[in-house]
Amino acid sequence: MKPVKKILALILAGVMALALLTGCGKATSLNRTIAEGLAEYHKSELAQLGGNNNNISVSYQVPELSRDIAPLFDENWITKGRNGDILNSNHMVNSKTVEATLTDILSPYISATSAVTFQAADVTDVKTPFMEALNLTNSRITFDNNIQSIDPASVTSMKIEVTHKTVNGRTYALAVMIAES
Repeated sequence: MKPVKKILALILAGVMALALLTGCGKATSLNRTIAEGLAEYHKSELAQLGGNNNNISVSYQVPELSRDIAPLFDENWITKGRNGDILNSNHMVNSKTVEATLTDILSPYISATSAVTFQAADVTDVKTPFMEALNLTNSRITFDNNIQSIDPASVTSMKIEVTHKTVNGRTYALAVMIAES
């Protein structure tokens, strides 16, 4: 009976080790899930509207979003307009407009061959990542630099990051996308 107990103990130890290792998988956060959805949306849009047939590489890291932009973001960045919320370009952050602040923070990415976009959406009552991504793509709370002058067919890489911030009981999804050619 002792050999059976030893074998059973070894099997149990193996099962417990396997159970421990299952926690080491590639768990995806909500922010990453939404960023991946945005990347797929923009790649599809570039292919359909811009004729982009490039194999666009995507990075999901724009550290300035969570490190520099999110701490500054508050509801004053948003103006209620007739057709929905828009970025309040007159709001001052550290004695600069929101647009000047975003330009300063994102300046390492701004060039003649890149387009930089910041978007925000109120996602307080949104229940699914798909709807959050949709709200971000439809958001009029947007800052973009050079988006009109970059050729959509020439984009070869993108950087996208999403983070969430709660301000006065409202939750906002914030996103930065950099398209480079």
